[in-house]
Amino acid sequence: MTPYFQLGAARLYQPDAVLKERLPAGTGELAAYTKTLVWTCTRYFGYYAQAFGDLGLFLGVGLKAGGRAKVWCDVIDGSLPADVYEVLLELLNGAGTNVRPTTTGPVALALEGRLGAGPRGPFPELPTAWRSVVLNRPLLIPDDLFPEVFPE
Repeated sequence: MTPYFQLGAARLYQPDAVLKERLPAGTGELAAYTKTLVWTCTRYFGYYAQAFGDLGLFLGVGLKAGGRAKVWCDVIDGSLPADVYEVLLELLNGAGTNVRPTTTGPVALALEGRLGAGPRGPFPELPTAWRSVVLNRPLLIPDDLFPEVFPE
């Protein structure tokens, strides 16, 4: 049986040299946290045991020092019922508190997930909340972006 949620790709927004500096324990912790987010989606949609159609879930992930994290979720080429979406977002933002990477500065990544066959087209470059800030301004992601979308 095919899982209800599948990870398609992960995208890092910073070069390896910056990630090496900001992830002192290496990328293993980042991989563990990413797996936790994927596991959360897999278990959540498996709990419903129903198809929500062919769509994409684009997760923007922000990490800051002190174990702070924020997840943004865009539904691509479809929709989820509001109650399903809201609970998913709450679960993602609370997930992995024990495996969040130790960071010395902001780190940004995105996960491209599929429900069913996934979206008809490609995933966007940035989550919607980030695009609205970056629009018409050259900002470094996450250094210039997070003070506006992830100030806490």
